[in-house]
Amino acid sequence: MRKIDFKTSDASLTTFSKTHSYGEYIFDWEWARAYEQNRLAYYPKLTSMVPFTPATAPHFHGNRSQWSDLLHQHDEHLKVHSSAHFLFTTPDEQIFLSENGYLLRDSFQYHFFNDGYQNFEDFLLCLKTKKAKNIRLERNHPSLKIERLTGGSIQEEHSREMYDFYLLTLEEKKAIPYLTQDFFRLLFQNLPNNILYVRASTDEKLVAGALFYYDEEKIYGRYWGSRVFIPNLHFELCYYQGIEFCIEKKLKVFEAGAQGEHKIARGFKPVLTSSAHKIKHPEFSRAISNYIRDERVQVAQAMAELTKLLPFKS
Repeated sequence: MRKIDFKTSDASLTTFSKTHSYGEYIFDWEWARAYEQNRLAYYPKLTSMVPFTPATAPHFHGNRSQWSDLLHQHDEHLKVHSSAHFLFTTPDEQIFLSENGYLLRDSFQYHFFNDGYQNFEDFLLCLKTKKAKNIRLERNHPSLKIERLTGGSIQEEHSREMYDFYLLTLEEKKAIPYLTQDFFRLLFQNLPNNILYVRASTDEKLVAGALFYYDEEKIYGRYWGSRVFIPNLHFELCYYQGIEFCIEKKLKVFEAGAQGEHKIARGFKPVLTSSAHKIKHPEFSRAISNYIRDERVQVAQAMAELTKLLPFKS
């Protein structure tokens, strides 16, 4: 993966020249296989994103009037790439990219919205009785000590703990360990006021941990791991602790990561996300445009059905 920066006097854009589709969360593996089956090269491709982070964020920075100049510089690189992809785009970017020949693709995630709750119990009072009771049961861990650490409470040893938990989860899923121990060390060292580390222990023995990022408006759930299986521990560390922190800090939204219909029953609502794609090959561009059109209908139907399953009182 090679980073490419584009700049004008008052604006900037970053993209990556990639030879794979790992770490993106907007899946185009089927497109790559179709290219391969037709003896065409899908890689390298251009992808603008926050690596390994399924969160909507600006791609174009600075003066809006200079976006066209940036995109022109960017699209010049399509001469040596099969396609260009902007992942998790903002609404303004969606309009701009669509006007410049990009195909818009719909996806969705699950977000918790803090509707001015005073505390976690206040949130539960807004749920149907049976759903709230189930969450209370899931949170019943009398033998566990759970700590939420941020700011001055964050120590270097915690970065080593979280890295070990990260590896445990990847080993279980047989996934690729993209992030290094140095990444976690530097993250905990340089951004202690923007990370939340939740750790769980029993009989003074550390058993699990979860890592979140946060700013003045949102908290983002990212990584977790556990040395032992404890029923509902994943829900406690990855969802309920995040919700509680979101409420305590008066943050607006908790984005708990990509995928996972089980989040619906725990108060996370389906939220539309968008990406933008330009395919250089004319026939594949038409085929992918049709694919995206049909997929958009399926996404809308899925979101409508999932919304009916939300646990909130009418």
